[in-house]
Amino acid sequence: MNICVFGAASMVIDKKYLDAVEKMGEHLAKNGHNLVFGSGRTGNMGAAARGFRKGGGKTHGVIPTFFKEDLSDYVDFDCDEMTYTETMRERKAVMEDLADAFIITPGGCGTFEEFYEVLTLKQLGRHRKPIAVYNIDGYYDAMESAMQYSIDEGFIRENCAVLYKVFDSLDGMLDYIENDDMQGLTLHDLK
Repeated sequence: MNICVFGAASMVIDKKYLDAVEKMGEHLAKNGHNLVFGSGRTGNMGAAARGFRKGGGKTHGVIPTFFKEDLSDYVDFDCDEMTYTETMRERKAVMEDLADAFIITPGGCGTFEEFYEVLTLKQLGRHRKPIAVYNIDGYYDAMESAMQYSIDEGFIRENCAVLYKVFDSLDGMLDYIENDDMQGLTLHDLK
């Protein structure tokens, strides 16, 4: 299974996040999975790639061509496979198409945007791929509160909460990724 991992590229995040994401990548690779990611060598993207390699998994990086010149210090060019795109929008589309599942690790604006895009696409029936949020040290607690508030206020249907699952450890994440069936919900159940 190709697992797309979204997460921070920042070089200044706490080591606790990097260690947890690297361990996650190694665990997933040892269970036969491979990585699709934004080809970052820093932050949680770099940690995921190190973990997958440590566990014997393959890595497929996807970057816009301008990264090669303008942001090459952030790029992991040691991927088993690289795909170059013209735009960031195309980059996301390629990663989404290549992925069989998504894991959202702690990150900033780009990570939030990636999470909400794959979540919205799932709600609209464009895919049925599992979406796991890795809530290391409570990083996504505030986001979960905001989601629940939106449900309580009627902006999001309550059954949309089954479109993704939050994990604070690796326990259960692998089983969810390999077996999620959206509890049998269809597009009409989510509208």
